[in-house]
Amino acid sequence: MKRSWIGAGLLLLLLGVGAWSAWKMVTIHGPLETMLDRAAEQALREDWESAGYLFQQAKDCWESRETFRACFADHTPVEEIDGEFALLEVYIQTREVTPFAAGCRELARKIAAVGEAHELDMKNLL
Repeated sequence: MKRSWIGAGLLLLLLGVGAWSAWKMVTIHGPLETMLDRAAEQALREDWESAGYLFQQAKDCWESRETFRACFADHTPVEEIDGEFALLEVYIQTREVTPFAAGCRELARKIAAVGEAHELDMKNLL
């Protein structure tokens, strides 16, 4: 009987850690999507100071959660996102409006997809 309680406790612990990590992944990636969309809008208005600030803020936030994300996320999309951040740095330095704005929007969608992949949702459970 004692082993059953220990097993049930471990299963509850795993369920709790899984739910917490899913919630954390969604809350980390949601604001990044917003920041990058706003950076794209500012670039289209040719407000490079605001666009650069929003982009750098999103990049810093992305890098600050690298260890946590590495524990729970698939590494392939994460590496692609890292590469796109590097590419967008070049576009913002050269002030190329269309590639930077389009790249920010694409990057925002990829970051959102990383968060959505960890949501507690029926489509993720099937």
